[in-house]
Amino acid sequence: MYGKKIDNLKKLSDAGFNVPPFTILGSITDEIKLPSDAKLFSVRSACNIEDSADTSFAGQFETYLNVPSAEVPDRVKDVFDSAGSESILAYVAKMNIPKEDISMNVIIQEMVDADISGVIFTANPQGILNETVIVAGQGAGQGVVSTDSDTVTYYWNQTDKVFCYEGKEDILHEELALELAELSEKIKAVLGNLIDIEFAVKNGKIFILQARDITTLNADNPTILDNSNIVESYPNLSLPLTISFVDMVYSGVFRGLSYRVLKNRKELAKREDIISNMTGHANGRVYYKISNWYTVIKFLPFSKKIIPIWQEMMGVKTKSYNDDGLKLNPFVRMGTYINSFAELLSAPRNMRKLEKRFTEVNDEFYKSYREDLTPDELIAMFDDVKVKLLACWDVTLLNDMYAFIYTGLLKSRLKKKYGLDDGRINSLISGISDIESMKPVKALIKLAAEDDSAEKKQEYIKVFGDRNLEELKLESRTFRSNPELLDMRIEELKKDPARLKATEERFAKVHKDDMPHDLITNRYLKRCCKGISNREISRLNRSRIYGIVRLMIDTMAKHYKQAGYIASEEDIYMLTLDEVFALAKEGRDMTDLVDDRKAQYEVFAKLPAYSRLIFAGQEFDKTGVLVEGYDRGGSFNGLSGVPCSAGQAEGEALVIKDVKDAKDVKGKILIARMTDPGWVFLLASAAGIISEKGSLLSHTAIISRELGIPAVVGVTDATDIIKTGDTVKIDGTSGKIEIVRRHDKKLNREM
Repeated sequence: MYGKKIDNLKKLSDAGFNVPPFTILGSITDEIKLPSDAKLFSVRSACNIEDSADTSFAGQFETYLNVPSAEVPDRVKDVFDSAGSESILAYVAKMNIPKEDISMNVIIQEMVDADISGVIFTANPQGILNETVIVAGQGAGQGVVSTDSDTVTYYWNQTDKVFCYEGKEDILHEELALELAELSEKIKAVLGNLIDIEFAVKNGKIFILQARDITTLNADNPTILDNSNIVESYPNLSLPLTISFVDMVYSGVFRGLSYRVLKNRKELAKREDIISNMTGHANGRVYYKISNWYTVIKFLPFSKKIIPIWQEMMGVKTKSYNDDGLKLNPFVRMGTYINSFAELLSAPRNMRKLEKRFTEVNDEFYKSYREDLTPDELIAMFDDVKVKLLACWDVTLLNDMYAFIYTGLLKSRLKKKYGLDDGRINSLISGISDIESMKPVKALIKLAAEDDSAEKKQEYIKVFGDRNLEELKLESRTFRSNPELLDMRIEELKKDPARLKATEERFAKVHKDDMPHDLITNRYLKRCCKGISNREISRLNRSRIYGIVRLMIDTMAKHYKQAGYIASEEDIYMLTLDEVFALAKEGRDMTDLVDDRKAQYEVFAKLPAYSRLIFAGQEFDKTGVLVEGYDRGGSFNGLSGVPCSAGQAEGEALVIKDVKDAKDVKGKILIARMTDPGWVFLLASAAGIISEKGSLLSHTAIISRELGIPAVVGVTDATDIIKTGDTVKIDGTSGKIEIVRRHDKKLNREM
């Protein structure tokens, strides 16, 4: 009746929100009844077609603040008159709106003499749907809206519940900022998801002045980025070369997987836009385009049963998804059943074939590689490796599904038939004592304990030289690219001979299998273990593929630096794969582009590592210089997560937000956002591990079980709540974590 602005205000007032008293006028009258006996009022327009999706009239009608009661009638007349202004009439004509359809109303509202005022957007108007934006300034709201006063902008990720802000000073502080964000969530429940809210704060009390729809966003077909599982491989920032390589690899692998299931190139072509966009990136970080993953999984039969298992094994926290069925030709759908079952059953055999193929390609590469190869020759080698391996690497995804399904079936049976808890089940699954991921650390410990001669170290690098921290980032340094890193690891192990000896003896022990046996359980266990073992083999081989690509890129970097295209060899990683290859055909100076991207990455480094970003359209990077974020350490004491490796430990915490912080880990409980396969070297010396990310089949879980150290994953905000130096107790059987004592950095003592 009145239009969105008035309707929303009435809904909020009726719902109990703190809305200042207001009066609505539908026409000019001689007698105006004010909403209260206050001295000052705001007089605002409320046109019936204002703030709609098609006609916003943004800023075109008059608004008056701090109006004395005696002047209210005059200002009311001015607002009504503004409906007939030249600009309004021109806008109406442009939008083909009949003048008789316009009905002007006026809101007279008690003015709040605000200490702070501003606007809350329940979705970032730039196009981020799960990010609340709060723009706040000192004093009344008009200065904030008109940008006449200094403002501070706060960004609140609704998934991770984390703030960061930009501006000269933090005027809200965490408590008030959080209160405003949570209040906006309650308003969303009343009015809808995309709302623009004007607020004022007086003496710590929040007033809601008005609320309208955000008309510039369309949330019908969002792009959802989620870092579940992939963050283990690409933690923190990844540089452009790595990101472009990841996009290429995932697209190729999923194209192969989809064809195995569909066996129909016409149906495959219909979904090329999905298959070629399985990963995304924002703010220098790698994500899954999770909605596209769900689409591909829907190719499989019984996808509604498979998806929850997949979510658990991948560590997906936000379980909701579009569960609409995938429309396929009935004959194609029937074929997916036959193809999927055949491919899943043959996954172990195809994994053996893949391992053989990889060994051939790997050996062939190192026989052919020379440091004096030209960029063109290196690109030809790259294309050869890509064709030979990318065409069949998709079987690793089928093997993942094979492992996920049989792990889920095994867990369910052991719980229902034998009443076992998660800790006992995890212990049983750790019976794969010779998994491939453990071989590098076993060989390293043997080097440190027995013979670390130059010859033995060279042999180690030849076999395991590509395994190290963040090994799937091409810019990361490994034992092969930087052999001195191996010397450092060996020296660290030698510093504690007793622990070195104990670890060596632990590896020599044979796992005892005392689980209950029956035919079905044995079948599930055998296939679960085979899937996990093959998964670890492929992951180690994957690190070797990245080692091959890294070596080719490093060699090209030497040529490009010598030619003057880049200032240093490391700068090549600030370019994309296409840009690197294009330089071989048409060289040009890339130094300005590299400098621009370095400046961009300085901004990215200040942003929180969001676990999920939901964009209204295509994903994009944030710009601007974000000043600060809030430390969420607080006084939390009781934490818990998913128990993945049984046992208890108590010791000093070492928070590792960047692998550069990974120093002196011996006997400490490591606190990390996530781990990757290269962390096996750190975990071998640690007393325990707590991770924000992970699942039963994550590397954190598998390696911790093999090393016999307690591990708990999926611990929300662990790296913010626990501080380096705190004394922490971890129970890898129950998943409980306790901060026993806080460490006072200023006094360098425990409290």
